[in-house]
Amino acid sequence: MALSRLLLLSLSLPLFAAACATDDDVTDDAVIEPGSSFHLMPLTGDKPQNAITPRIAGLTFFGGPLLKNVNVHPVFWNSATKLQSNINSFYPAVVGGSPLYKLLAQYNIGSGTAVAGIVDTSTTASVRDSAVQSRISALITAGRLPAPTANTYYPVHFPSGMTITAPDGSRSCVQFCAYHGTFVRNGVNVNYGIVPDIGQSGCSGGCGGSTVTNNTDSVASHELVEATTDPAVGLATVFGPPLGWYDQPDNQEIGDLCNAQQGTSAGFVVQKEWSNAAHACVDH
Repeated sequence: MALSRLLLLSLSLPLFAAACATDDDVTDDAVIEPGSSFHLMPLTGDKPQNAITPRIAGLTFFGGPLLKNVNVHPVFWNSATKLQSNINSFYPAVVGGSPLYKLLAQYNIGSGTAVAGIVDTSTTASVRDSAVQSRISALITAGRLPAPTANTYYPVHFPSGMTITAPDGSRSCVQFCAYHGTFVRNGVNVNYGIVPDIGQSGCSGGCGGSTVTNNTDSVASHELVEATTDPAVGLATVFGPPLGWYDQPDNQEIGDLCNAQQGTSAGFVVQKEWSNAAHACVDH
């Protein structure tokens, strides 16, 4: 998504007031501040992104925060979320020194850690982004998720049958495969990801050309690496901080430049990422 569109969202888009139905009776007194936004991974099928934009200038660092040693805390929306075992193995393998993460050393990123995801009890019903933010905040307040730090990333994985609506009205498996975003809670950035069921209609065949498991891992890696290298993109209002690594001429992040190009790393299918050093999309 172009930064100009993100800037408009950051400056003018109010948070939705919708709340997510849940079986947990949690009172969350945290303050979620206005101004949060996001960065989409668009539906492209298996067409490589750089076939669309063949001339890539490369990534520039704009001085914003980075998740230099990312700490991943996945959330499964409820017990119907598929591929939980795979996802629980995927994140620690990839961030814990895999070839994919070693290539990020050129962007001043090191290896990270990940834990098994928590299984929440939220209902399988379509939600807006603001409801997801509210649920993450409530889980932090309840102690089911740790409080955010400068390295924390909360990817939220959803079951089939749900539509997640982004702040601009875009819908999962209609306009996008996934996205990562940031909201400010009690003065601290909360970096999170939205990963719908990639096997459901729209995402199936629109978010990669492999199996459902492989495409899920590829999409999850796209958001993971972008959240690592440019976590606060949604809060940026200029080409400067809090923007991290970003391709200004093409208005894209590290994963967008290689969207839908799949490779392997640490035994998992991942999306290739842009390397300034190789001036190419690579997986190691």
